[in-house]
Amino acid sequence: MKVICIGDAMIPGADFTKAAEALGPAERVTADWETDWPRLQHRRLVVEQQGPGVEPVPEAFRAHPDAEMVLGLFCPFSAEGMDALPNLRLIGVARAGTENVDLAAATARDIVVLNVLGRNAEAVSDFAVGLMLAEARNIGRAHAAIKSGQWRKQFPNSAFVPELRGKTVGIVGFGHIGRLVAKKLSGFGVNLLVFDPWVNPADVEALGARPVDKATLFSEADFITLHARLTPESRHLVGREEIARMKPTAILVNTARSGLVDTDALVEALQEGRIAGAALDVFDVEPIPEGHPLLALDNVTLTSHIAGTTREALTRSPELLVNEVVNLLEGRKAAVKNPEVLERPKVQAWLREAAAALGRGARDGQ
Repeated sequence: MKVICIGDAMIPGADFTKAAEALGPAERVTADWETDWPRLQHRRLVVEQQGPGVEPVPEAFRAHPDAEMVLGLFCPFSAEGMDALPNLRLIGVARAGTENVDLAAATARDIVVLNVLGRNAEAVSDFAVGLMLAEARNIGRAHAAIKSGQWRKQFPNSAFVPELRGKTVGIVGFGHIGRLVAKKLSGFGVNLLVFDPWVNPADVEALGARPVDKATLFSEADFITLHARLTPESRHLVGREEIARMKPTAILVNTARSGLVDTDALVEALQEGRIAGAALDVFDVEPIPEGHPLLALDNVTLTSHIAGTTREALTRSPELLVNEVVNLLEGRKAAVKNPEVLERPKVQAWLREAAAALGRGARDGQ
């Protein structure tokens, strides 16, 4: 069995190759898709916005057409890329989002797609709480002022600089990250609201939060933090209507996907002072273009898409991915994005063969 381990500037292919040793006696091919950090940030954003088909087929795919598995991070998996690997049976991406995989194409070709849930949940949840404090308490603005020789005391929100205690925080999206944010905020003495129509209300209440509809959350929250997936249905989840509902003292935090927010509507609200501020780690175009209106605002905190980038989040990702592959091969529950393919005879036969070839006997006879 041949496994392509294809990394990038964030997690090199060598890290995937090392993690893949745990699979068993497979032939492991090490490759990298994009090793330049600035170019990676641009290319991965374009793929997330337009789909993997915008990128050419990675050279490693054409060089190793007999590979049965590919493990990676941001490498694009288009329909054309899959066709370059006629024996491909499993795609594994070491991240929760699978925008770089044409899931429909994989499903049509009986290819199992695995991902890693919660890979950077600790990192992003930490960062979201940090951005709330940074924007509300003018931490970034004060730092920038001191560096430029000013001892600044006045800010756009000086009349209502808040403490967190007693405030209402609205969490949009209650997956791994949203739940960690709720847990981490519990020590601040805040009131928690959650909007997530896909989550059992009992699970929300179990963490001390109140499930509400979107209109209620945007009307009542002092802080709103976004942790939803970007889908065609959730694009511009935060638009003019939602922003119009927000309190004039409210702050919006986005560490998820830029497409969740109508940026033009947000900029207008910030320019006109209709909301207090925003803290953003994700943008429609990255890096932010020179002259972008966000750069002229004094009531935003901007960071360079770093919420999920910690040493722990990066180093453990390949191991977590390989663990999901092992779970699948040994018949345990795994993070499969297209579980319908698991019922197909062709896929079941390959899983048995792969388990046997890699010494994963638990699937024998299944």
